[in-house]
Amino acid sequence: MKIKLSNSQMMMAANVGVIRHLQFIKRNARPMYGLDVPTDWKLQIEGAMSEYALAKYLNVHWEGVGFPDADDVGNEDVRVTPHENGSLILHDRDKDDKKYWLLIGQNGEYEIKGYIFGRDGKQKKYWQEKVKGRPCYFIPQYDLIYETRKNVQK
Repeated sequence: MKIKLSNSQMMMAANVGVIRHLQFIKRNARPMYGLDVPTDWKLQIEGAMSEYALAKYLNVHWEGVGFPDADDVGNEDVRVTPHENGSLILHDRDKDDKKYWLLIGQNGEYEIKGYIFGRDGKQKKYWQEKVKGRPCYFIPQYDLIYETRKNVQK
């Protein structure tokens, strides 16, 4: 399922990303898991836009507020990558009973690839260290659960 945000939806979500990034700077926060991009606005903006896209897919209201460790959409979380063959990434601290969704895309155009519960994704077979010093669970798209939604918001 592909979700394309309108210009006004992208602007709203991008503004949320800008606000989140300003909060990030004010807290003097550092990216988690050793990520080496301390001031990457795109991470916050794409994160917010992908959350909005998932909210449209799930047909739920998106609050848009971002707090550390808060849920992204309802009680579910989003992982986004621009890489067509990208994997859903989980870490040990991710919650076992939460759904984690993978979206592929950028700039307001995303494809919903599916989800996995944290407990199911944190298996030894998924554990890899693709970037030195940053091991995590890489769940391939073919192991994700995909369910078709009939009433996706337009």
